[in-house]
Amino acid sequence: MGNTIKAKACSKFYKILLVSLLVLVGIFIWQGLFYINGEPSIDKYSPSILLLGIFVLSASLMAVANIIKSCSEKGLRIISFILLAAILANLIFFGTQLTYVPPYDLINIHAEAVNMLENGRISNIEYYAGYTNQQPLAILLFFLFSIAKNLGITDYNAVGIGFNIFMIFLSAWCTYKICSLWSLRAGVISLIVFLIDPMLFSWASHYYTDTICMPFMLGGVLLFLHAEKTELKKKKILLLILSAFLIFIGGQIRMTAVFPLIAICIFLFIKYPVKSFLKRFSFIVIGLFCAMVLMNSILNTYGVKDRRYEYPITHWLKLGLSENGMYTTEDNNTTKAQDSYEKKVKENINTIKSRIKEKGIPGLEKLYLKKISKSWSSAASTERLQTTVESYNTLYKYTIGRSSKAFKYWLQIVRCTMLIFVFIGGILALKRKADVNAWMFITILGGIVFYIFWEVKPKYILCFLPVFYIIQSYSITGLSGIFKINSIKIRRDDQKEYRFNRRSLQPWIKGVTIFVVLFTIVTGVLSYSRYVSERSVQKDLRVYQTTLYREGRMEEIGYEGVSQSFTAEGDFNTIEINFINPDQLKGQKYTLSILDSKKNVIYEKIFSSDDIKDSEMHTFHLDEIHAHKETMFAAIRPCQEYEEYIGVNTAIFPSYHGYKESPDYYPGGCLYVGGQARQSNDLTFIVSEQYTDSIFSQRIFLLIWSLVIIIEIAAGVFFYKTVGAREG
Repeated sequence: MGNTIKAKACSKFYKILLVSLLVLVGIFIWQGLFYINGEPSIDKYSPSILLLGIFVLSASLMAVANIIKSCSEKGLRIISFILLAAILANLIFFGTQLTYVPPYDLINIHAEAVNMLENGRISNIEYYAGYTNQQPLAILLFFLFSIAKNLGITDYNAVGIGFNIFMIFLSAWCTYKICSLWSLRAGVISLIVFLIDPMLFSWASHYYTDTICMPFMLGGVLLFLHAEKTELKKKKILLLILSAFLIFIGGQIRMTAVFPLIAICIFLFIKYPVKSFLKRFSFIVIGLFCAMVLMNSILNTYGVKDRRYEYPITHWLKLGLSENGMYTTEDNNTTKAQDSYEKKVKENINTIKSRIKEKGIPGLEKLYLKKISKSWSSAASTERLQTTVESYNTLYKYTIGRSSKAFKYWLQIVRCTMLIFVFIGGILALKRKADVNAWMFITILGGIVFYIFWEVKPKYILCFLPVFYIIQSYSITGLSGIFKINSIKIRRDDQKEYRFNRRSLQPWIKGVTIFVVLFTIVTGVLSYSRYVSERSVQKDLRVYQTTLYREGRMEEIGYEGVSQSFTAEGDFNTIEINFINPDQLKGQKYTLSILDSKKNVIYEKIFSSDDIKDSEMHTFHLDEIHAHKETMFAAIRPCQEYEEYIGVNTAIFPSYHGYKESPDYYPGGCLYVGGQARQSNDLTFIVSEQYTDSIFSQRIFLLIWSLVIIIEIAAGVFFYKTVGAREG
């Protein structure tokens, strides 16, 4: 009796969770189509083009799902192998061709891992005692770099990229194996949706927590699903222990990776009687205990701990209530200024209360919608990626460079299509009893709720993407079954039954196909003037050297001036420099000079300190300077001697001062002050070629539109021929 009541209560609870997920995903879809970062997206994306792309992509995926129905098991395995090989090839290609300048945290972690090769443990106490969540990844990279060092490999950045490529590929394989537990066809579909989304490929060289944690999380889920399927008691116990162990390790690298484990526990409670649930839960606890013992042992050996520097959980909740729900330097400095853990907590709580009171319910609603739009609805997170000089190439140009409009449209189309299938998957799950698939819906719901309140960045959901792919595969597989029936019946309220058979459905499909093709042609004509004829300012980066959050060192220019060497990838006509200009220094004249590799002056320009704003990038528009992968110099000298001089910001991080040798992440560049080289410093500047150009060339635009029309016609013909076909 008690178990029956529990089963009914849990079933209703699960349905409430699914309905909540459907409401949130519905908001995501709306935001993804019409709002980006909480602002109307009409200037960034055309909703009509997004809707058109979503329709074509959805129809194509459904067509592919129906085509592979006729494939044999051997054929499906061959297709799976080809798709896995394509995913690996894409990861290698993107990872080696798009080498990004790492953000502040990854620079810190990489430098610490390299430093540990000599010290044997973390030495930067202030940073790692503050950000305790960064220690596991630093130690993992230290182990990895140690192996590379023993093999004679010293390019540790390449090692990190290679490791990240392997981890993302392993995630794709785990995604495939999880879906294959339903059917091999579902596994193939999961690889297809993985392959058509370039998001994870774009981050292939970014070996940070967001991607490294994924295979631990997915591997743990895979083991759990195998535990649910096996009838062998000892094997079931072992798999449950290993599942919890793996997911907890992933959660140490990125906290949100532990959400599937929470979802698994909720699922087990919903599915089983209390006694059976407690048995399974006890094995999960054993796995967690083993993982905790191992992690504590590793952290005690290699890590650091000092409560004076540690950021409490309340700090991240405070950041979650900032204007954009993201990290701010001011918030960070306010927390950091408190000299004890308890004072940090007190300051955070006071700020949280103040912001909640100040925003009120309307303000909080607006903030949460903006965070949802930024994190889940928008696929624009690649815009934050910046490349080194070495990686400027055709791939960069068409992904995050000046000609990336089509790429960004494709990312957003894929994101919105994925969300629509997730929404449909939730509806399919509502019609079924709670089963082993419940974990994936609860995982996504947990992540959504968590990031409504926590500090958020668009890239934080990267680790959830494989779970989205799994749900998308689940949804497509379920929907494709509709084409197995010979007719569709609809019963009205008056009990009259209408039957739509093959003969009545085919004209309808024909009409829809004609309408979509005509809509595509009209949309293309209306969009032509906007995307081909419209000309806008473009920027091709030649050198990108800045510090995040402006935490560089100030260098006074001095009478002898400063100069910065750099390797110019190609012709440029613009240079932006970050100056430090005290307000009292007015009317000073300086000369900006560009010198070639032989230090011959090829361009000069006089500027005044009055034109410069403090701690902002100042843009100098130059004559066209021709260069091709050659060393050049940018020199700044005063026109006369002054008592005080303006300063420039240099790209060196204060947290590195304790290192034996400060790392230089801008190879080929060196700052000269008073004629003396400072090897680990680089002037904070950007060198680029700016000009106006159309968003698409006429040829590319017509090619894309022609391909879309061909795909629409092909999908229409396929559904026309297959709809109503009897199941074989």
